[in-house]
Amino acid sequence: MKLDNYLSGYLDRRMSMIIEEWQLSTRNDLTDLTQRFHRVQDELVGLKSFERETSTKLSDLETRVRLLKEKVK
Repeated sequence: MKLDNYLSGYLDRRMSMIIEEWQLSTRNDLTDLTQRFHRVQDELVGLKSFERETSTKLSDLETRVRLLKEKVK
């Protein structure tokens, strides 16, 4: 019983150092992780739109370059 009390006290005193050293997650980290995940999901919508628009613009530019090359020949 005495050893259990010692270990409990030691862990209580050192818990923040153990969490940091071992890079453990806390409840706050998990809450923050969930919020960050949702922000990333929201940003993906904009990135997909950007990708579509960029793809369209690149296709248009490639078409213009091809037409210019044909005129130069």
